[in-house]
Amino acid sequence: MFNELSLQIEKHLAQGQDFAIAQVIDRIAPSSGKVGDKALILETGELIGWIGGGCVRGIVIKEAIDVIKTKRYRRVRISPEGGTRESANYKEYVMSCQSKGTLEVMIEPVIPQPELIVVGKSNIARRLVQMAATADFKVSVMATDADAYTFPNANTVFDTVDFSSFKSFTNTYIIVTTQGEDDQLSVKKAMKTSAGYVGFVASKKKSEEIRIYLEQGMIPADRIAQLRSPVGLDINAKLASEVAISILAEVIDHFRNGYASENMPVYNKRAAAVEETTPAADKFAEDYYINPVCQVPVSKKNPKHIVMYEGEKVYFCCDGCKVSFEKEPSAYIQE
Repeated sequence: MFNELSLQIEKHLAQGQDFAIAQVIDRIAPSSGKVGDKALILETGELIGWIGGGCVRGIVIKEAIDVIKTKRYRRVRISPEGGTRESANYKEYVMSCQSKGTLEVMIEPVIPQPELIVVGKSNIARRLVQMAATADFKVSVMATDADAYTFPNANTVFDTVDFSSFKSFTNTYIIVTTQGEDDQLSVKKAMKTSAGYVGFVASKKKSEEIRIYLEQGMIPADRIAQLRSPVGLDINAKLASEVAISILAEVIDHFRNGYASENMPVYNKRAAAVEETTPAADKFAEDYYINPVCQVPVSKKNPKHIVMYEGEKVYFCCDGCKVSFEKEPSAYIQE
């Protein structure tokens, strides 16, 4: 099992996917999960490995998805007595399964190092590429006539601005620092990608002009609101190297915390607060059902029980939840 899990971890890391690893760190019999049992959980809710069945599986999937989103580890304790203690890194649940065992699970996020795409060959671009490479980012450069001699620290250099060779934009940050060379077209191409973070190095006046251009270019208003321009933390930067530091600092802040710094413009704060529908979220909603008793996800493909209620299928992770539901269905399902 360990070798199989290692191969899966290697596979998903190579694909640049975010995931979480859960491990049982404490147990009181008769739970089916044993200390040392491990599982890998993807953003879609797919669980590979073993940490226990029934409500334990659903709880771990639910918490792992949140761990991936927040990029913070979490200890989860599931016991018959439950509890109310909760923090960013700890949570308690009631063991609704009839076995009534106790498990404590550590869930840790595994987030591949992000990729930075720098568009342009300005002095700021060169400094940014150099610093990002030192910070262990995978760095790509796009600019007319760009070459490896100009950007020796980049992993890949493209001599045109073309994003078609990138299959995924997960954990990808795009910074446009063209400074007068095809600014509008470069920003438009970047905004047409699915990258969650696009920054444009420009003055406030030019930033507003680029937004008007994007509106005229039929870019949706909610996508335009996500453009970060001016980009970078406000550190009163003057030199090209200082501007590069401010940009990289904001990128790292966004990557580690899942949101940009408080120094970002107001319209960007609003955009960051909007919940977006993602393929992973859609897949999760399609494959999982929220158990109305314990509020944890149940795989529709492999539930413990299915009960028909008012013409609808209700899925359960364990005997305990099914029994509780059947006693008083209306207490759990509202119109």
